[in-house]
Amino acid sequence: MPRARTGTLVPPLADGLWRGRVTKDNPDGTTTKPLYSLGTTDKALARRKLAKLVAAIERGEDVTDVASVVGAPERVRDYADGWLATRSAQGVGMVQKERRTLEMYAFDAIGRLPLCDVRPSHVRSILDEAAAKGLRRATVAEIRGVLHRLFRAAVEVELVEHNPATPVRTPKLREVRKERCILTDDEFLRFVACSDVGLEIRMLSLVARCEGGMRTGDLHTWDWTMIDRVHFAECFIPRAKTKMPQALAIPDVLAPFVRAWWERAGKPESGPVFPVCIGDRAGQVKSASNSYAKRLRRDLFHAGVYRMTPIMVPATSKGTRTDRGKTANGTKPAPNPRDPLYFATATTLPVDFHSFRRAFASALAEAGVNVQHAMHLSSHSDPRVHARYVMNTAAMRQIPAAAVPRLPSVALAETRKPTAKDMGRVFSTPSGVRGAVAARANLATSQGVSSSDCRTRTYDPAVNSRLLYQLS
Repeated sequence: MPRARTGTLVPPLADGLWRGRVTKDNPDGTTTKPLYSLGTTDKALARRKLAKLVAAIERGEDVTDVASVVGAPERVRDYADGWLATRSAQGVGMVQKERRTLEMYAFDAIGRLPLCDVRPSHVRSILDEAAAKGLRRATVAEIRGVLHRLFRAAVEVELVEHNPATPVRTPKLREVRKERCILTDDEFLRFVACSDVGLEIRMLSLVARCEGGMRTGDLHTWDWTMIDRVHFAECFIPRAKTKMPQALAIPDVLAPFVRAWWERAGKPESGPVFPVCIGDRAGQVKSASNSYAKRLRRDLFHAGVYRMTPIMVPATSKGTRTDRGKTANGTKPAPNPRDPLYFATATTLPVDFHSFRRAFASALAEAGVNVQHAMHLSSHSDPRVHARYVMNTAAMRQIPAAAVPRLPSVALAETRKPTAKDMGRVFSTPSGVRGAVAARANLATSQGVSSSDCRTRTYDPAVNSRLLYQLS
């Protein structure tokens, strides 16, 4: 079976343009390897154009038609695939997230358009559509950020003249920015001390809470070669997000647990600290997309960690098809829908595994650690990011006494409306009917009754009596 054509890239000459050489079958049975100019100085773009050239020759197209195919403007989706592949080879950690963002929100709208035909109006329509779906502002901003980086790279290789995402701003969305709920120290100790909860999730939680606020990606890539296996005094944290390993001391309270976990694993010299436990991939590094949020909340409830009294629900189990008439046998306890640890409230989000990192940063602030030291321990490079973790500490919630006025210690007196008895005392004054009318008129005026409401002015006692009755 003949080898499939792939073509060969030829380095640029004085003009700086890449060329490609592709084997071509002639009608007389001979083969030639003509040289085609790919019309670009960018190697990645030249490689993609060469692939188009090879595909066109495989289809038997004429050389002139091939030249037009190679010279056709690059489409957004084709360029994005190459751009993402380049970033993946460079070790950028957010490539998968960028690819998912483009596939979900951008490719349907502009994927088939040539790069040079994308306008700011296209980017604006993509963001407006995302906002109309009810996405959070951070998600909409991330969509704009991915498009901006994509077209900025296209500008750098001179595929387009202007970045269409630059003049477009993220839509202003009013939303309640809720803080993620974190466990108190008592709740955390109750959780890790519960023997009914799996040992792995408790060890993951211990390390994430005590050792530099390690992220899930850090825990997955943590290797035994990064740990001092003699004294368990120091270690390197891989910091999978920034690709910058960080040397930190192992706290004295954590060292015995890490040593016991190492001995339980058979004292390995290398390998992941928290490997895959079951299946064909047992012992290998866990996937980066592995999440512990649901598992953590489930085990927290099993450990008896809750802030509101649980409720009783039907004891359903896996495979119980209630839509087909199946019913559960009895009831079982479940988290209260108003419990902030398990459900979103008007002010907070439920606890997840990243809450341990938040708890670590908050504890640093409570301990009075300065910002530079705290940012180093938690591996934060942006002070604004670090501030989001520490603004919800107990110290930050306290209002200084000097910021409020000195208020009386007694209760405020309540204004009492005049009663009929009080009115009787007014009219029993020795000043006579005339004085009573004047007093009653003054009282009515103080209560908002205008003197213009009185239809007549007279000193006749009978008329005055009728007037007083109307005012009352």
